[in-house]
Amino acid sequence: MSHVLLWTNMYPTASAPHYGTFVRSTEQAWRKALGDENVELVAIKEKPSGALSKIKLYAGLLGRCCVSLFKQPVGTVLEVHYPVYFLPVLYLASLMKAKRFYIVLRFHGTDLDQIVQSSLFRMLFQRIQKRIDLCVAPSDYFRQKLSHELHFPIERIIKVYPDNIGEEFIAASKALNISTEDAFTIGCVSRLELNKNCQELLHAFAELTIPNKRLVMIGDGTQRQALEMLAERLNVRELVTFTGALPRTKLPNKIAQFSVFVFPSVKESFGLVAVEALACGVPVIANAKLHAAKEYLEEARNGFFYDNGKEGLREAIETFYALSPAQRLALSEQSMLVGRQFSYEQVFTQGVSLILGRQQGASQ
Repeated sequence: MSHVLLWTNMYPTASAPHYGTFVRSTEQAWRKALGDENVELVAIKEKPSGALSKIKLYAGLLGRCCVSLFKQPVGTVLEVHYPVYFLPVLYLASLMKAKRFYIVLRFHGTDLDQIVQSSLFRMLFQRIQKRIDLCVAPSDYFRQKLSHELHFPIERIIKVYPDNIGEEFIAASKALNISTEDAFTIGCVSRLELNKNCQELLHAFAELTIPNKRLVMIGDGTQRQALEMLAERLNVRELVTFTGALPRTKLPNKIAQFSVFVFPSVKESFGLVAVEALACGVPVIANAKLHAAKEYLEEARNGFFYDNGKEGLREAIETFYALSPAQRLALSEQSMLVGRQFSYEQVFTQGVSLILGRQQGASQ
C-alpha cells in the first residue's frame, strides 16, 4: 500500500474557508484512494495576518516538514504544493530519495514565476532537479511553460486541472435570463490587482454603444479605489457596481445573472473562475493573451477571444450583444457542457490515479 505525504502553505480555515480548497480536495482524494492511515498532511492552517505572523508560520511549517521526512516508509509519495516555499527542505528530501521518496511538485502559477525570477530559488531548483520524479501543471499551456522555463523534461510533467466545479454552479444555470430586453449585464469576478487588467474592461465598457449596459465587478484588492475613480473619470460610475469580495456560496446565483462574463486577465495558469461562469451557462469573452483559456473556451461556440486591447474587447462585447436570443441560448447551452469536464472525479480522482500510475511505472 502506498503512502502519501502532502506539504502545503495553503489550507482552508474557519476564518478563510475558501483559502486553498483545492489542496483539501486533493488530500480527500488521496485519503479516499489509500485510506486515512496512509496519508499525512503538513500544512499552514492559518492565514498570515502580517509579516511577523507569516515568518512565524512558515518557520514552523518548514520545521514540521523536516520532521515528517524521517517517519515515512520507503516508496512514500511526497506531493508538494507551491514548491517554491519548500525548496530548502526539498533539498534535504532529495538526498533521501534513493531510500524513501517519490517526489511530486505541484505548481499552481505564481510559484513558477517566483523560481524563475530569483537566482537563489532557481539555483535551489537546479540542485534538486534530477531528483524530482514528477511535476504537475494545471493546463497544457502551463505544462509547456514549466518545461521551457525550468528546462524540465516535458515527459515528466503531467496535467491535472487545479480544481473542480461544484454542483452549485451547474445548478445556477437554471436561473439564466437570455432576454435582450432587460439590462445587458457584463460581469467580472477577479482580484482587483494591476495584473488582472480590469482597467481595460472599464475603458472598453465606457466606449460601448449599448443603451442598457451594466457592469458588475465582483472582488477586492489594492486597485479597487483606483478602479472606482477611473469609472468616475469615464462617466460610467452609476452604471458600474463594485460588490467587493463575496462568499463563494453566493457566486453561482450572482454569475447566472450576467449576460456575458469578461475575463481580461493576461496571465493565468488556468483561470478557474471563467470555467465557473461557463458552468453557470454564461458565455465568456477572454483576452487572447490568456493561452490557458483554450483548455475550455472555444471561439463562437461558448464564447469569444479578443485582442487589440480595449478596442478589441469593445468589439467583442458588441458582437455578442448583437446576437439574437436564439444565438445566445446556443452559446449558453454549449457553455454549460464545460462544467461536466470538471467534476470531482474528473479532476481529483483522476489526478491521484495519474500520479500513482506514474509511480508504479517508475518502479517497474
